[in-house]
Amino acid sequence: MGDQRARRRWERHDVRIPINVSTGVNGQTVRFGGEACDISIGGLRLFLTREVQPGASLIMEFLLPYSSTPLAVHGVVRNRSGFTHGIEFTHTTSEQQQLIERTCKVFTLLK
Repeated sequence: MGDQRARRRWERHDVRIPINVSTGVNGQTVRFGGEACDISIGGLRLFLTREVQPGASLIMEFLLPYSSTPLAVHGVVRNRSGFTHGIEFTHTTSEQQQLIERTCKVFTLLK
């Protein structure tokens, strides 16, 4: 695990954030809930009650701690272990990225 942390591009911050997820399954949009377990500038670790395969695109709707601005962020599943999924943010707007970066900075200051 130590080697894996050394390879990470961004520092992770422990959180518990409820997230609503939308993804395409067999040509249909499926919606379900999950929980972010940690977040970084580039993505998050997401616990879902269903398995989503690596490479799948998602839209995640959530509210960051210390913020009243709801986010709808695109992401892609980069890895999966059981019901825990590593998600990389994709196609974030500059406003979304700034909000995520500001939240991660607050977490760093609170350590």
